Amino acid sequence: MIVSRIIQDIKKRPIAFIAMLCLVILGVELGLWQLRRATVKIEQAQAIHEKANLPILIASEKSWTLEQALYYRMQATGYWIPEEGIWLANRPHPLGKDPKTGIATGFNLLMPLRLDSKPEMTLWINRGWVPRNFQEMNQVPSIRTNKEKVSIEGIVFADSGKTYQLSPETLSRASDGLKIQENLVLSEKEALSGRVLPFVVRMQNSPKEDGLDQTLPTLKSGVNTHYGYAFQWFGLAVMTFLYWVFTTFRKRSQSLR
Repeated sequence: MIVSRIIQDIKKRPIAFIAMLCLVILGVELGLWQLRRATVKIEQAQAIHEKANLPILIASEKSWTLEQALYYRMQATGYWIPEEGIWLANRPHPLGKDPKTGIATGFNLLMPLRLDSKPEMTLWINRGWVPRNFQEMNQVPSIRTNKEKVSIEGIVFADSGKTYQLSPETLSRASDGLKIQENLVLSEKEALSGRVLPFVVRMQNSPKEDGLDQTLPTLKSGVNTHYGYAFQWFGLAVMTFLYWVFTTFRKRSQSLR
């Protein structure tokens, strides 16, 4: 009897049913995405901790694959290509919240480094994080970039981290003229920068005066935040479904009076 009432309501209010179904699917999907992000962060932190004392890799030594280099420490010497730098938007602080400002969301500065001994090869570097200016959304600090040969050290990651995109990427510029993007796709950079190594190095030896935060995630950093967001999204899905069921039976009872 309950099932027949629900079927009748779907026939009478198909738009309401479709809207409810879309919201439930969206809530579940976003909740699962947050859980996946929490799992990835835990696995990353554990792998970084395990490989911290292993020999450091040299970027120009060979054509490293992602499997060979992932979460190892890596050293690279070369020249920045500052005009191709990108500010990645909506990036959380590695600890979940910046201890200095209390701000959780900001930008990561990604910049390619042309290797000195292999100029045909480029390595993308995550130079660090800065908090977002919520009054001027595209405002970023002026970051000093050395035009001379530099030597950097950092941790190898598969990518720069990915944010959830509901719409295609749109071109936007930061206050310093560099592009603002949601995600970095390394395969799309081959034509501009020559051969690109298939990973991103999160830099760890930046000069302190450049203002970039290079904190590494700890074993539990930001994980509880993801669990909290997942609970909220799952809660939205459940409440949406229960509200639809409630309105279905309420309308049914009113029609019987």
